[in-house]
Amino acid sequence: MREHLLLYGIMIMVLLSGLSGCIGPEVTDYFTGEYSINPSTTLSVTNLNGQVDIIGWEGENVTVSAVKTSSYGEEGLQNVNISVSQTGNHIEIITRYTSQKIIQARVDYTIKVPYNVTLDTITSSNGAIYISNTSGDILALTSNGAIRINDVNGVVSATTSNGHIEIQRTLGIGDVHTSNAAITAEVRSFQEDISIDTSNAAITVYLNHLLNTTMEMTTSNADIKLQGITLNESLSENTHVIGILGVDGHRIDIHTSNAHIYVYPLQP
Repeated sequence: MREHLLLYGIMIMVLLSGLSGCIGPEVTDYFTGEYSINPSTTLSVTNLNGQVDIIGWEGENVTVSAVKTSSYGEEGLQNVNISVSQTGNHIEIITRYTSQKIIQARVDYTIKVPYNVTLDTITSSNGAIYISNTSGDILALTSNGAIRINDVNGVVSATTSNGHIEIQRTLGIGDVHTSNAAITAEVRSFQEDISIDTSNAAITVYLNHLLNTTMEMTTSNADIKLQGITLNESLSENTHVIGILGVDGHRIDIHTSNAHIYVYPLQP
């Protein structure tokens, strides 16, 4: 009997040691930094798991605040590093994972940038991207998270999946892609052919009625609704519309499935 109890105790100890890397109580760590700029400073962010929130402000420096969170104990936190480097006029913020195991932590950033800092590529995964009151031609990339961008002095492109996209009050727009979530986008201008597409969700576009463009819109099991926008249409069906606004120009392709497409005039 005693031998059985001893063996049972050894088995429990082995099991517990094997579970040392499993999910447990959440632990948190914090990172802060402040970085000087010049009139030509650019900023890029690469985050692998977590949210990125970038806000323009009247301060003189770039400030970075990050929260590291893990449910795998201190080891999970130790396997994630935040790297901020300044090379010439460029500030680069990167989340690095040093373990070969699965990602065991998330990092959520809040970054404040002076208005004259130019944003470049902002990347994450499994987290939202929020950008407001900034400058630069921005490429925002994530997955399983929303993208919301507004008040940007530049051309904005955005790609995610399983998250909605909202783009408002920008100088222009590039390609916009998601899936299984809605898109709302203001198109004030664009510099080349662009596409706006999702699936299983509605697309709402507010379009500068002074643009010259060829538009093609397709959906399924729903309708395309233009209100206050008149196209010279070469094809007009409930689920497929091709037409020209103004005179022929760069194309705007808008596509979804199982949901409506709405096009309204963009108000000044």
